[in-house]
Amino acid sequence: MPVPLPTLFWISITLVVVAQLLILRSTVRAMRGSPSASARRTIEWAYAVVPVIVLAVVLVATWQASREHVTRLEMEARANQTSAS
Repeated sequence: MPVPLPTLFWISITLVVVAQLLILRSTVRAMRGSPSASARRTIEWAYAVVPVIVLAVVLVATWQASREHVTRLEMEARANQTSAS
């Protein structure tokens, strides 16, 4: 039995969120251990936070595209039912 698209999507979101939280936690721990300049810390945070933002944008776009696809399929199914009658 195939896994429904929304279920698969939300499982993926959960895994991505957990991974990103672990990456941010690791970044905080690494920065605590090393006395570095403020500019370097900003760059380290950028390398940790920018992928989170980009991934969020990609996931929102994916969700919207999948919803549009499902809506289109439902409309086509209704049109096929009406024309078959």
